[in-house]
Amino acid sequence: MDEKYFSRKACWHTMEGQLVVHDSFSEHAPRMITMEPWYAVVFMSADGEHTVDEFVIQMAAQYEAGEPAGLREQIHEIMGTLIEEGILRLHEEPEPLPTYFAEEYFEQDAEIRNQQMQADGLIE
Repeated sequence: MDEKYFSRKACWHTMEGQLVVHDSFSEHAPRMITMEPWYAVVFMSADGEHTVDEFVIQMAAQYEAGEPAGLREQIHEIMGTLIEEGILRLHEEPEPLPTYFAEEYFEQDAEIRNQQMQADGLIE
């Protein structure tokens, strides 16, 4: 997992300071998920252009005493859960996110967002 890149697979927005994910494409859809803080950090960091290892190193650097024991495993577990939920994916090469997954849901005109999703085959 550490050498793979990770990307969001769902739209999102913030509501009252919390991250809310709009799952419209997984096998569990449709649903909205209010993210716990650690899950929100992982989800929002899933830009498709950084590896899991780079993310772990970045998170470890936030601690003055160095990487806490079990940090890597905790991040792997969170990523595994988000992958199982169908809102995160791993891939071999960097891939920029499509605009509709990169930007907050309500920032972009709905018609443009729908056209982009249709062009990518996500919706008909």
